[in-house]
Amino acid sequence: MVTKEQAQIGRTFHYGECKQTVGPRGGVKTKVEEWRANGQCKTWVTRPEEFSLPIAHGLYNHSYIDHLNADQFHLAVDCPIERR
Repeated sequence: MVTKEQAQIGRTFHYGECKQTVGPRGGVKTKVEEWRANGQCKTWVTRPEEFSLPIAHGLYNHSYIDHLNADQFHLAVDCPIERR
């Protein structure tokens, strides 16, 4: 889960559950959907618990991390799967 403080300083986020599978011949495949921050985190004085961070995935996919969907993302540095 991404908190408001993490959204303000984080640059790379993972969406959903990161998975690592081992194939029949020993090959390891990693499934990670990586999104990057695409602007500044917006906050409000009158609603201190709310935030909105624009993010991008690839060239044409754009969205936002906000207080409603923050539980679906985690920081790339906090990923449970060790990336090489």
